[in-house]
Amino acid sequence: MVVFAAAGFVMGQALARVPAVRDALGVDKAQLGLALMGMGLGSLLAMPFTGRLVDRLGSRRVVLVAVLVGCVGWGAVALAPSAPVLMATLVVTGVAVGIWDVAMNIQATHVEQQRDRSWMPYFHAGFSAGAVLGSGAGALLAWLGVGLVQLPALAALAAVAGVLGAARFVPETVGEEQDGPSSGRSTSTPGGEPVADPAAEQARPARRGLTGLEVLIGLVCLAAALAEGAANDWLALLLVDVQGAPEAFGALALTAFNLTMTVGRLAGGPTIDRFGRAAVVRAGGVLAATGILVVTLVPSTALALAGGLLWGLGVSTIFPAAMSAAGEVPGRGNRAITVVSTIAYGAFLFGAPTIGLLAELVGLDRALFLVVAFLLGMVALAPVMRDRRAGRDRRAGDDVRVRA
Repeated sequence: MVVFAAAGFVMGQALARVPAVRDALGVDKAQLGLALMGMGLGSLLAMPFTGRLVDRLGSRRVVLVAVLVGCVGWGAVALAPSAPVLMATLVVTGVAVGIWDVAMNIQATHVEQQRDRSWMPYFHAGFSAGAVLGSGAGALLAWLGVGLVQLPALAALAAVAGVLGAARFVPETVGEEQDGPSSGRSTSTPGGEPVADPAAEQARPARRGLTGLEVLIGLVCLAAALAEGAANDWLALLLVDVQGAPEAFGALALTAFNLTMTVGRLAGGPTIDRFGRAAVVRAGGVLAATGILVVTLVPSTALALAGGLLWGLGVSTIFPAAMSAAGEVPGRGNRAITVVSTIAYGAFLFGAPTIGLLAELVGLDRALFLVVAFLLGMVALAPVMRDRRAGRDRRAGDDVRVRA
């Protein structure tokens, strides 16, 4: 959870200052969107190989390196003298962030399967809590008039936390060094009885090649990533440029968005256990789409802030739910998580530049209708998210409806 929080913190503190980065470079929205595309491009270059990398080295070692490189990259954003250099910096940062993201989700999936409960939303709540602290720090420093020197200073703090957290990871492969009580082969019940570790079996994929199921789960995750990324990239700028709010208020709205994401994810585990993933995804898609429409169509900063809260609440549990669903794809293990993450990060590749270009043509508020369309498509694909763990019988009716 500390590693998830460090990832959210270093990202949130940087994205909260997007208006300041834009002003320092003197670029328009389209140029900024193309530069931000570097993050998604770098992630997509690295993600397809992360599953094999983790199979070979273990998530602990992989995350340790990715944390250090990623935090250096986020800090270097403050030094970019032009949009092309910013894009190149974000490509390198995106490589590290993509590896960091997949590897920590693989570790989280193993922990979740050992505990046989929906823990993934809690880990992603850690990410959102970190983003709240990061964007909140960005808002405060923007209000105080502090420049972009903030970025490397706070990135260094995130690096320290991430390294300390990754050092305590549970080894998930037989070949990885055993530093703690977990062997990677078995776990135990609260009463101390040993039980089989499903994560150990998932770590050894029995099937090669893509399956249709993981592609569909990936599309659900892509829509969630697009909605989350659009808020991180454009919400602060939308309020500043379209609603006429001060920069500090834009950063504060992003902080509120991430705070709602945190609350939604803390409630997400019990909600998924009670109603099932498919029902949660349907409801979340409708809430997020409603929030975006309020932000873009209502000329009020107060209501725009409320819409941002709905936006965050709706999208909060979808990405972690997709990671859990990917970890349950039969015979695919770490590779399915890699595939789903890679598809999802396609949103960061095309999302920022597409919205940026549309913003130049029709305005930033209307450009966000693209995100609404993807969320409605996600609602239609919700049945692929049902639980597939052996012996699990959800009280919700999602599984029955899918089988029927």
